[in-house]
Amino acid sequence: MPLPSWSVVAATGRDARAFLQGQLTGDLLVLDRHPGMLAAACNRQGRVLAVLRLAAHGDAILMLLPRAMAPLLVAHLSRFVLRSAVALEHASHGVTGLLDGPPALQSAANAAGLAVLVAGAGRTLLVGAQAGAEQVLGGVPQAPPEDWESASIADGEPAIYPETSGLWTPQMINLDLLGAVSFSKGCYLGQEIVARAQHLGRIKRRMLRYAGGAGEPPAPGRMLYAAQEPAAQVVRACGHGTRQCLAVVGLGDCAELLGAAPGGREFVPADLPYAIPAAPAEEAEAAPAG
Repeated sequence: MPLPSWSVVAATGRDARAFLQGQLTGDLLVLDRHPGMLAAACNRQGRVLAVLRLAAHGDAILMLLPRAMAPLLVAHLSRFVLRSAVALEHASHGVTGLLDGPPALQSAANAAGLAVLVAGAGRTLLVGAQAGAEQVLGGVPQAPPEDWESASIADGEPAIYPETSGLWTPQMINLDLLGAVSFSKGCYLGQEIVARAQHLGRIKRRMLRYAGGAGEPPAPGRMLYAAQEPAAQVVRACGHGTRQCLAVVGLGDCAELLGAAPGGREFVPADLPYAIPAAPAEEAEAAPAG
């Protein structure tokens, strides 16, 4: 299925990999063994500016993200290039998603000049000329793009949009649980704050999955309510069939029924394919002296 709402930023030049190693949460030294690696670009405060799927393809590092985020990512990274031999561009590559692709896909895609990114159990991304993707997928039934969004949410994979860029740390949107943060590779922008949050174990908000009835899905960044109080903020959502969404919520409220308006109860907790750590215990008050 073509994914027209997704786009590609390409980094080229002899310093491209080393440059991105100092900018992204993932370890690019192992990227060749993990095409489709999930990673994030953070600001100095450790807040996620963009979530990316990465692949090495020829002499370029490809970064896949929502189309509306591509100019923001290029502008952010360009500020740090300085004297590095790196060129960043919003590439013209097409992005195609495939659910439960055939085993021979990799060799056929390589022959067609496409990059292949593993995006999850049964989810694959093809990047390159649309004609090449059509050649590879000639006999494969095509699903609508909404199926890709639904499968991504079921996998618990976050996406960042202009409305939510800079709101959350990687742990709040479960990137540490998805293997998208390396805690051993060394420095990157925002690393000190991300590492401190991890090692102190004070992560009180996490991204959870919710499902509701048919209707318009809530937009990224929209608040959801538990009774009359704001309780969660939408990360991504879709309305294909029934509505489902990923939302950042305080772990003390994770069993609540949520509504798109105060008093609503249309969104119920749904399963994720990975375990969510328990909320940190409250620090005991210091005993009085004497």
